[in-house]
Amino acid sequence: MGPAHRRSIAAMVLLGALAVAAAAGAGEQPALRFARIFGDHMVLQQGKPVRIWGWAEPGAEVAVTISEDPKIADGLLPEAAPPRDDGQRRVTVMYVEHNAPAFKPQSRQAKADAKCAWEATVDPIPAGFTPKAVVARSGQQGVAISDVLVGEIWVCAGQSNMAWSNFNRKGREAASADFPGLRYVAWHDSWYKPRDDISREVQWAVCSPESAQRFSAVPYLYGMFLHRYLKVPVGIINVARGGTTGQTWCLREELDSIDHVTVTTALKDYDAQTAMWEDPKQVERIMAEWQEACEQKKAEHAKKVAQAKAEGKKEPRLRLPKKPGDARSGWSPPAGLFNATIMPIRRLAIRGVLYYQGENQAFQRWTRYEYTFPKIPVSFRKAFGDPKLPFGCISQPGWGTFGIDPEVATVRGGYQVVRDIQHRALKDDPHAGLIATYPTGNSYIHPGEKLPVAEYASLWALARVYGKPVVHRANRYQSMKIRDGKIYLFFDSDPIVYERWKHIKNNAYWQVLPCPREGNAEFKGFIIAGKDRRWYPAKARHTRLDGTPCIEVMSDLVPEPVAVRYGWASWPEGNMVGRERLPLPAFRTDDWPLPVGVSYSDEVKKQCRENLRQLSEAGAAQALDRKIREAMLALPRLESELYMGRRQRDVRKLLKSKVARMRSIVEELDDDFLKRQCAANPAIAEKLKAVQALLAEVEAGIDKLPDAK
Repeated sequence: MGPAHRRSIAAMVLLGALAVAAAAGAGEQPALRFARIFGDHMVLQQGKPVRIWGWAEPGAEVAVTISEDPKIADGLLPEAAPPRDDGQRRVTVMYVEHNAPAFKPQSRQAKADAKCAWEATVDPIPAGFTPKAVVARSGQQGVAISDVLVGEIWVCAGQSNMAWSNFNRKGREAASADFPGLRYVAWHDSWYKPRDDISREVQWAVCSPESAQRFSAVPYLYGMFLHRYLKVPVGIINVARGGTTGQTWCLREELDSIDHVTVTTALKDYDAQTAMWEDPKQVERIMAEWQEACEQKKAEHAKKVAQAKAEGKKEPRLRLPKKPGDARSGWSPPAGLFNATIMPIRRLAIRGVLYYQGENQAFQRWTRYEYTFPKIPVSFRKAFGDPKLPFGCISQPGWGTFGIDPEVATVRGGYQVVRDIQHRALKDDPHAGLIATYPTGNSYIHPGEKLPVAEYASLWALARVYGKPVVHRANRYQSMKIRDGKIYLFFDSDPIVYERWKHIKNNAYWQVLPCPREGNAEFKGFIIAGKDRRWYPAKARHTRLDGTPCIEVMSDLVPEPVAVRYGWASWPEGNMVGRERLPLPAFRTDDWPLPVGVSYSDEVKKQCRENLRQLSEAGAAQALDRKIREAMLALPRLESELYMGRRQRDVRKLLKSKVARMRSIVEELDDDFLKRQCAANPAIAEKLKAVQALLAEVEAGIDKLPDAK
């Protein structure tokens, strides 16, 4: 490749980079304009001072007015398109307000600074469905937005389960989504430095059966629940992007304050990458290398095509190397999405943040999440200038292998660790909530059960943010006591549930404790451990200790227990719910170290994967040992049942059932790992053969039992 060709490539790249950088600035258009978050059909936050800002010529005087009189925008708005009439019958929902709070028009003066930025603040405005216009004028220039409502604004952030639009029942739900007072805007973007404005035009959409088809599921359903309950306009700002990690939803200054190798390494690497894209010579080198690689692939492809033609074979496809992407706008870099989506709207008054992210941390990234997740609510609150800004975090749904042995689940990473990190970070935060959703999972990482997820989240907001009398959570674990080889767990109640039953001296268990979802059923999801920190499935039941209702947890294999966990798996078996069938959040009573999950370099990623593999294999061996011990404990019960006066035919059936269960345990030895372990220990292999032979003898003996007389 010649020097002239390389210079032309570099020139094109630099022109593109300059265009992106120019778009990132706020003053690229000296003409009067609003910040891009301000648009037709938007919602402004009720009850808080409303800041309205934009850009104009340096030093320009700007007059800002908000009014319900549409005439103030005369000449500033495009002509409205005539209503569509295709002969189809249509029904539109209309809002009728009674005794609505009085609205007074407001005007404010502002002045553009040397960087062209201006800002005006109007007094708090009450919620209302009457459309308003917002106008800014400067000299002969003027801009306006129309059909503006005042109500509640929520920012939704996170990854794909927040961005995903499909959900079960979407067809019939969207068909009835006629809520003109619900407004929605969405975009995602990333940049290595904080932006002053959104990098492209965005549009607020009025919720209708047509537009709702394009809305993300959880934000739409969450907004719909709030809108219907509060009976005020609701605006949803959705900036979620699939595949993101916690680091991208933090302020850079918060990340810089973390002194841990998983974070410092990521920041160092990212800064080195972005620095290259700031250097024209480096950009020229990167693009030249890519172009040379493309030319080489083309030459190789031409030879393969000629050979295929000569041999009468199908012509192969040309696969060129992927074009290098500008690291400054990466998919999920440190602070990247926060810089490009949250910082441009940081002056907007909002009610709170709903956050749904963590799936990507389950893949050997959970140790870094220990340090980055606590910085996420801090970052949102700093950006919006509100230390009490409500922060609702939706915890992960079940996903992965259902019914995994606790010996393996407790040494693997996954959603269980992510949930625990989120719980510990938010448990003492009076303005935050962790919303349990694990029963909504399935074998797909994007489960279709989005409606209950949004419902649980809206109950948290209604109760904790708006002070409404709704049950918003299940019981929460509070404390434990150990007595006589058993652990007793104590729980609190949702405030509404507590008030409902506090006057009763002897509450029924269902009034004050979590219960199985299926009613009078086995308690599932509890595991128990002794001082050796080896976990076993546990039996659990309702009881009272010293007169206080609690849940008793025990295992015949753990005579001296010290700790209990509940729901500890990527896809928990837990079936415990509180009132209103809200799921009991996963918890643990111990503070033991969790498995390490790191991936900040190829070397440590490989070592971490190997460590987790070894832990999982050891856990599988422990699970097999436990199942054999459980079978041995069951044998005395078998013998006692044999002589309980049962008819011989029933005993024969019972024995066959028990033997079949033991055989299924032994058959797990077909697992490749267990075979390898047995091969390495001839003594174990011989004992297992003896067990198999014994079971065969028992089965033969059962068939020879005489019939009952």
